[in-house]
Amino acid sequence: MGKRTKKRGVKAYIAIVCLVLLLAAGALASGYRDRQLREQETLPEEWVELAEIKEELSFGVYGQEDWNSFFETFSGDRLTGEILGELLAKLQLSDYIEIPVMRESQKVSREDWNYVYGQILDLLDMEYAVTKTEFLVVDVMEAENQNVIMTNKGDFCTVLPASYFKQWNGYEGYCVENRCIGVAGTLKKEFTLDNTYLTDCTKDSVDFLYAGAVYHKETASLTEGVSPCVCDIVLADGELTALRVKQETIEGELLSYDDETIEIKGYGKLCHTGKLPVYQTYGEVSEKSISDVTLGNMNVEYVTGEKQVCAILIREPAVIREIRVLLLGDDGTKCRQSVYLKCTSDAAVTWQGETTHVAAQTLIAASDQMTGDTQGTFTVTPEQEGCVVICDADGAEISNGYGGSMEVRCMGDGYTLVNSLPLERYLQDVVPSEMPASYEPEALKAQAVCARSYACIQLLRGDLAEYGAHIDDSTAYQVYNRVTDADAAREAVIATQGEVLSYQGNIVEAYYFSTSMGYTAAADVWNVEDPAEYGYLTPACLLTDGKMQDLSGEEAFLAYIQSPADGYDSDCRYFRWRAEADYHGKTDEVNSILLERRKSSPKNIIFYQDGQTTEIQNSDAASVAALGEVTGMSAAERGSSGALLALKITYEKGSALVRTEYNIRKVLGICTAKLTCADGAEQTDVTMLPSAFFAITKQEDGGMVLYGGGYGHGLGMSQNAANGMAKAGMNYEEILQYFYNDVKLETMK
Repeated sequence: MGKRTKKRGVKAYIAIVCLVLLLAAGALASGYRDRQLREQETLPEEWVELAEIKEELSFGVYGQEDWNSFFETFSGDRLTGEILGELLAKLQLSDYIEIPVMRESQKVSREDWNYVYGQILDLLDMEYAVTKTEFLVVDVMEAENQNVIMTNKGDFCTVLPASYFKQWNGYEGYCVENRCIGVAGTLKKEFTLDNTYLTDCTKDSVDFLYAGAVYHKETASLTEGVSPCVCDIVLADGELTALRVKQETIEGELLSYDDETIEIKGYGKLCHTGKLPVYQTYGEVSEKSISDVTLGNMNVEYVTGEKQVCAILIREPAVIREIRVLLLGDDGTKCRQSVYLKCTSDAAVTWQGETTHVAAQTLIAASDQMTGDTQGTFTVTPEQEGCVVICDADGAEISNGYGGSMEVRCMGDGYTLVNSLPLERYLQDVVPSEMPASYEPEALKAQAVCARSYACIQLLRGDLAEYGAHIDDSTAYQVYNRVTDADAAREAVIATQGEVLSYQGNIVEAYYFSTSMGYTAAADVWNVEDPAEYGYLTPACLLTDGKMQDLSGEEAFLAYIQSPADGYDSDCRYFRWRAEADYHGKTDEVNSILLERRKSSPKNIIFYQDGQTTEIQNSDAASVAALGEVTGMSAAERGSSGALLALKITYEKGSALVRTEYNIRKVLGICTAKLTCADGAEQTDVTMLPSAFFAITKQEDGGMVLYGGGYGHGLGMSQNAANGMAKAGMNYEEILQYFYNDVKLETMK
C-alpha cells in the first residue's frame, strides 16, 4: 500500500514537472509572440491584424460594433483562412469571391487579403467610398484613440498602429475621406514633397519647412549645400535622392485670390498650384497662410514654375497704407450687370498693362473697356486729387465721389467695383457715415479710433480676397461714403491719425453700436468659442450713477427694464422700447429663419424632439415641420448685463434652442406686430428686434409683450453714450477706456 502510494507520488511529481515545463514553454512562446508584436517596426506582410480588417469593412452596412461582435467569436488577433471564410459568409459573398487556396488555420498574408478585399470593394462599395491612395509618410503623431499620419497628400486619421508607418517611406493605403482604414502595402518608388522651403542645407543634411512643420533629414546624396530657397524634395525608400530648386520669381502686391488664381499688381491673374504655401523669411522663418498676405499693402515674392505660382515668400512685414472697399450694388449684391464711371478730373485708365488718359467728365463704360476678356481688371485713377463717381448709362451721377482709384473686375456673372484708397482717407468718409458729424468732437475722435482699429483687423483678414477687397461698404463691415460735407468728422480723423486700440499687444476689433439700455454686453451674446480672446469686451454700466447690477435673473431684468433710468444715452428713442408680438400662425416663418441661420452656424440653433435631450441630427425642413406648431417662446439664459443669450422655442412635439443676439432678434422680429419707442414713435414693419436686451411677458390672449431697450448688438462702444460722455466733459481717450477693458491707445507704425 505504501509502495503504491509512493509510485503514485512519483508519477504525480513527474506529471507536475512536465506540466510546468509545458506551461513555461507556452509562456515563453507566447512571450516571444507578444514581443514580436511589440517590436514590430514595419508593416507586416505575412499577416493582417483583425483590428485592421474591422476598419477596412466599416464602409458597408455593418458598423464597428457588428464587426467587434463577429470577431469576438474567434481566438487570436490575426486573419486566418477559417475567419476569412466566415467573414465572406456573413457578407453573403462566398459564391462570388475567389480566394487563394489555404488551410483554415493558416494566416492570411497581406497580398492574399488585398486580392480578396479588392473583390469585396468591387461588389459592395457602390458609392466608391474607399479609395486607394499612394502617399509618402512625413511624420506620425500618436494619440490615445487614434493616430494621425502626416503625408504628402495631407493628414489622415487612423486606428492602425503607428509602427506600421515608417517616416519618409511610401505606402498604398485604403482611405475614406481623411481616414486611412487600411494599408495595401509599401511602395518602392519616388515621391516628391512639393514646394518646401529649405532653411539650411549642407552636403550631409537638410532642414526644411513643409505643411506647417520643420523637418531634419540626413542625406549622403548631395554634392554641395544649397542656399535657403523653395524647392521640391525627392525621396525614395526613405532616402533623399534629389533637390529641385525653383529659382524663377516675380514681385508685386497681391490684389486678389481664389482657389485657382491669384491676381498680382502689374501681372494680372495667374494660376497657382491650389495648395499654395506661404513662407515668412524675415525674423523667425515660419510657414503662414495666404490670408497673412495683406492685400495691396505688402510687396511679396512669388515663386513660379511650369507657368503657375508655386509659393509665396513674405520678405518684410506689411505696412498698412491702403484699404480696398467692395462697393455693393443698390440691391446689396456684390456684382453689377453694368458699370459706368466718371472722374471729376482728368484720369488714367489702365487695362492689360497699357494706360490711356481721358478728360474729366468722360463717361467710362466697363463693357467698352473689357471687350474680348471675361476675367480682366481695369483701373481708373483720377489726377489732381479728383474723385471717381458712379453713373447710370446716361451719365447721370448716382453716388458721391470716391477718392483713390477704382478697379472694375469682370467676375463672369457681372462686374465688381473696388475702391482702393489710403486708410486715413477712407476713415474720413466712414466716420460721418457711422456717427452724425454734429456730435461732440471727442465722440467723433473716439469713433475715428474705433473705425480705424476695426478696419485694420479686416485688412489683415482678407475676407473678400476673391473680389480683391478687404471689406465692403455696408453695415456688415462699416458704412462708407454715405455722407458729404462732414468737416468735423474729417478733423476727428486727422486729430487721431494712426491711433488704434490694442489689447495684450494686438489691435482689437473695436465693435460699436448705436444705443444702449444702460449696460453693454459681453462677447457671450455671440456664443464665441473662446471668450478670453475678447477680454476687452466686458459689460459696462452706462448709467450716470455707475452702479452695476446683476441682471441675469428674469425678475431682476424685468424690474430694471420697466423702471426709469438716467444714463449717458437715456435721452435716445431706443433707450427703452415695447414690442407686441405673437408666434401664433408664424410657425412656417420661424422655421424658415431658423433653418436658414442654422446653415451658417449649426451650434447656435439646435432642435430637440419631445422628451429628448440630444439634438435632432441633420435637421431639415421635414424633420422640423414634424415638430408641429410653435406653442411658446421663453428666455432660456441671460447674461449678467441683461442680454438674452438663449431663447427657447417650444413646439407641439419638441423644442429649439436659439443662441446669438442676431438669431434671437431675427426670430422675434418676424413675430412683432408693433414696436413703440420711448418717445412714442410706433413701427409696424419690424423685421428684427432693436436689441437682445428684452424680457418676455405672456398675455391672456396668448400673445407676448416684450419690454426692451437699446439698439444694436450691444458690444463695445455705444455711439450715443459716447456723445453723452463727451457732453459731460470726458475726452476721447477716457471714453474709449470706459467702453473697452484694459486697452491701450497706440499709434500704428
